[in-house]
Amino acid sequence: MLSSKENKAIAILIILYAVGIGGMLLGYEGILKLTPINLIVSVGIMFWFHPQADRRLVLYSGIVFFSGFIIEWAGVRTGKIFGQYFYGENLGIKLFDIPLIIGVNWIMLSYASMQVVHKLFGKFSMPNHQLIHAFIGALLMVIVDVLIEAICGRLDFWYWKGQVPPLQNYSAWFTFSFAFNFLYKRLQINSGNGVAVALFIIQVIFFLVLNLHFALQG
Repeated sequence: MLSSKENKAIAILIILYAVGIGGMLLGYEGILKLTPINLIVSVGIMFWFHPQADRRLVLYSGIVFFSGFIIEWAGVRTGKIFGQYFYGENLGIKLFDIPLIIGVNWIMLSYASMQVVHKLFGKFSMPNHQLIHAFIGALLMVIVDVLIEAICGRLDFWYWKGQVPPLQNYSAWFTFSFAFNFLYKRLQINSGNGVAVALFIIQVIFFLVLNLHFALQG
C-alpha cells in the first residue's frame, strides 16, 4: 500500500502530465517548451521517494547522465549509433547540439523501468536475476521509445533523416538501456519506489494519448 504522501506525489504527477495533454488537445503546442521543467520536476519527485538514498544512487545517476549525454552526442555527430537524426528546440538548452535534459531522461526511464521490474518480479527467485531484470527493464524502455519515436518530430524533440527511425535505433536503445539497467542491479540500488512505478505508467499513458491525438489529426 502506498502512503498518503506517495499518493499526493502521484496526484501531482498526474496533474502535470494531464495539463500537458490538455494543452496539446486544445492546440497550445507551445506548452511543449516546458518539457525540460516537467522532466526535472518528475525526476525530483521520483527521487524524493527513493528508499534510503546513498552514494550508490548518486554514482548510478552520474554515470547514466554523462554516459547518456555522450552516447547521444556521438549518435548525432556520427549517425552510426542510432541512425541519422538531430534535435529540435523543445528539449531545452543544448551543449554541442545535444539537450542537457537528455541525460535526465535516461536516468528517469532506466530507474523507473527497474522499479517496475522490481514491483512485478522482485519477489521471484530466479537464476541470473540481474541479467533477466535488466533485460526486461530494457524491453520496457524500448516500448516507451517506440511511442515517442512515432511523434518525436510533431513534438519538436528530434528529427530523423527520412522521417522514420531505422531499426538500429531500437537495437541501440535496447543495448544502452540494458547496460544502464544492469549497472542499477550491480550497484544494488534500493527498490520499492511506488512513485517511480506510477511515473513510468503515466509516461506510457501520456505518449499513448498523444499518439492517438496526432493519428486522429491525420
